[in-house]
Amino acid sequence: MREYRQYAITVAAFSVALYVAFIVAAFGVLSLLLNRDVINETDAGALLGPIMVTTAVLALVWVILSAVLRSPERLTQVPPLPIFIAGVAAYLGYCVSGGVVYSLGAGELFRSVIFIGGEMTSPFAIAVAVSGWLIAFLYFVVLLAKPSGSGTPEWPWEKNDEG
Repeated sequence: MREYRQYAITVAAFSVALYVAFIVAAFGVLSLLLNRDVINETDAGALLGPIMVTTAVLALVWVILSAVLRSPERLTQVPPLPIFIAGVAAYLGYCVSGGVVYSLGAGELFRSVIFIGGEMTSPFAIAVAVSGWLIAFLYFVVLLAKPSGSGTPEWPWEKNDEG
């Protein structure tokens, strides 16, 4: 079981890289198609976007890893609830963290509520959620694709041919 958990953590690390790539690509395409900035507030600052994406990534990883590491045995099917929760957590983490960080910079609580409301209806936040669902689904599919007891890969000369 220890090997399976290490494998799950390794696959989660690769999922993070893929998720960030999906978000960057989705933001770029949506920004070009819609002819608008990802964050419309001019006084938001340069770090607000990366903080929002980082929060979404951390929320996604926390949900998928907790679903795997809390289970007493290997997963036998793709669990739909953690996939749904992962996308929603990434979406909420993206929107709420943006509002909190924006209010810290602006100094007004009401402006953060307006910012969160605007982000929740933004196509960029929806792209964060949809990408989160896709990455969580692919994560569980990859975990299920590894047969139990398969061990680590070996070169042909490393294998025991005693038989």
